[in-house]
Amino acid sequence: MEIVIFKHLKVAASGSDTHEYLPIYRNLRLKEIRLVADEAVTAHGSNHVVIKFLKGSDQIASRDFSTGSGSSMSAGVSEDLALTAGERLDFVSADELKITYDQSGSGMAFDGGALFVFEPARAE
Repeated sequence: MEIVIFKHLKVAASGSDTHEYLPIYRNLRLKEIRLVADEAVTAHGSNHVVIKFLKGSDQIASRDFSTGSGSSMSAGVSEDLALTAGERLDFVSADELKITYDQSGSGMAFDGGALFVFEPARAE
């Protein structure tokens, strides 16, 4: 049985990096992250944001909106993010998934959501 958690993601364009957390309440293994924008996001060369998903200091997925290594995103179209493999996808009760918004230049706004798909994991 999958456990699905939705989180609204909203960040204003700024030159400052920000972050927030998704608390994990039991032993779970992350299977998928789907990202969707409520409004279209146009990639930009110098003013952009990279949304990163981390467990501790380990990055497990990201979405880049720069023209150099990222791309634009259409409104209402969900995107599956590539996950890194391994133990970093295993969460235990009291862990958290950190979401960072790394702003470049004057930054970029993002308003949308992320769907986190987990499967239950046994405690070892």
